Amino acid sequence: MPFVFLMLCLAIVLGWFLYNASEDATGLLARNALVSLTTRVNQETEWQLKSAEQALNVLAPEFDGAVTGAGAASLPFPKTATQLEERLWLATYVIPDDYGNVYFGAADGSFMGIKQINRTHFRLNKRDLRTGKLRIFLSKGPGTPTVLSGMDNFDPRTRPWYLNAMQKEKALWSPIYTDFRSKSLAITFSKPVYEEGRFIGVAGSSINLTQVDQKLKLLPINKSGVVFIMEPSGVLIAASSGEAASLNEQEHLERLPADSSSNPAIRTVSAVVLQAAHASSKDEALTAIREVSVDHAKWAVAVNRLHDQHGLEWLVVAAVPRLDFLGSVTGSVLPALIFGLLSVILTFFLGFLILRWVLRDIRKLTLAAKSIGNGEPFPLLNIDRRDEIGQLAQSFKDMEHNLRTDRLTSVLNRDSLAAQIDFRRRSASAVNPLQFALLFIDLDKFKEINDRYGHDEGDRVLVETAANLQRAVRKEDAVARFGGDEFVIYLHGVQSEAIAASIVSKIHGFLAQPITGRECVLYQVDASIGAALFPQDGLDIETLLRVADERMFAVKRSKK
Repeated sequence: MPFVFLMLCLAIVLGWFLYNASEDATGLLARNALVSLTTRVNQETEWQLKSAEQALNVLAPEFDGAVTGAGAASLPFPKTATQLEERLWLATYVIPDDYGNVYFGAADGSFMGIKQINRTHFRLNKRDLRTGKLRIFLSKGPGTPTVLSGMDNFDPRTRPWYLNAMQKEKALWSPIYTDFRSKSLAITFSKPVYEEGRFIGVAGSSINLTQVDQKLKLLPINKSGVVFIMEPSGVLIAASSGEAASLNEQEHLERLPADSSSNPAIRTVSAVVLQAAHASSKDEALTAIREVSVDHAKWAVAVNRLHDQHGLEWLVVAAVPRLDFLGSVTGSVLPALIFGLLSVILTFFLGFLILRWVLRDIRKLTLAAKSIGNGEPFPLLNIDRRDEIGQLAQSFKDMEHNLRTDRLTSVLNRDSLAAQIDFRRRSASAVNPLQFALLFIDLDKFKEINDRYGHDEGDRVLVETAANLQRAVRKEDAVARFGGDEFVIYLHGVQSEAIAASIVSKIHGFLAQPITGRECVLYQVDASIGAALFPQDGLDIETLLRVADERMFAVKRSKK
């Protein structure tokens, strides 16, 4: 009996150790996966908001928010209405998604703006100073005929976006408001424009937040998990559940506080996050919160701040039940206990070997979870098992693949490329310095194919183009889809413009190959390519991408 009792105690200790090791590994996996997810949402949302700022930089390119009033630098602003309309069309196409709106209100009360209704239809608004009426025209793009669709009472000088920018003499974001036309949430970035030290008006760009909602719904997160964005006041901006705003009985759009959400996870998690956010400074980063109790269940939560120097401050939150990560491992505890008991009774040595075999794979999962959190390349797991741990390993691989690759083209996504470059920079040393080039690629004639033959054929061209780009580079290089028909290529070890130019020529050769589409139609695409070298052209990824993007646009303009 004492011997049996000792064997039983040993089996219980074995099971307890297995359970805790599994809990630690999956807990680390949950936290790192959620931190990566919130970082991705933060970057994609910031990219959309940056498009509004970039649109205004096209409209008024030399404006410096630090120089205001009479001391402001002179801006090369359009002198005539025709020049202003041309500049507005250029600024409109900077915003990557639909529903962008760029406009300029002058100090004399004149106004001109372009609102993108969809990919092929626009609304051109002009205010007639003689009548004081806003004339609304419909257009299909620059240089196309316009049709007068209506008139409205409108004076830009009375609008909040105009008054705030003029009074504060700097660029700033407006509070989130409801667009009465589209019945959706929107936000405006505006800034004053000066000419030879004289205030001449305010430029503005509005972003429809519907796109943020849609992207949250497409995130690789299970049905029970939730991702949402809210203001520090606790009001929702967007949510994967799609309930950031609602129509009341009078069909007016109303903002929804997080504590009034129909989703219990959003209600509970938002309260904990707001408490943590208010207890910390604005510049302090919020990391993963270990656990939050939602309906008596433990949830893993991660928070990321989104703020800039223009007054924007949002909180990006992701929450998933721990059981979603731990369920498969927890389900193996009872079989593991029974198997451990039988193993210890049969032979202590056999049980010890089995324990080592189990923990070896869990250690691999733990190291893999750390690699994702640190932005390192995903290690080979080599876990060939058909039990729950094998299923967890396969689920982990699938999750990592979804987070790091573009779903359509199977090349890297923007976030994964940035993480790999950061990892290489951290791994470099004075003995082995890092040198590389970034190529920014924008396809020519792709929009014609997309518009004429449809999005399916456009997707086919993107997939074939991505494959051609991968064939054109080496194994140590990397191809990533930047968005739409734009790609970025990382060229490892390239340190001169001549080498980069030769690779660009090689890429043009691969892209020159015709692509066979539906009904044997041959598509011919080319690309405008800009290059930037590290460290000559910049010491961070954002600077290198901007330099390469500007050089790409220079190439595109030279072609036109």
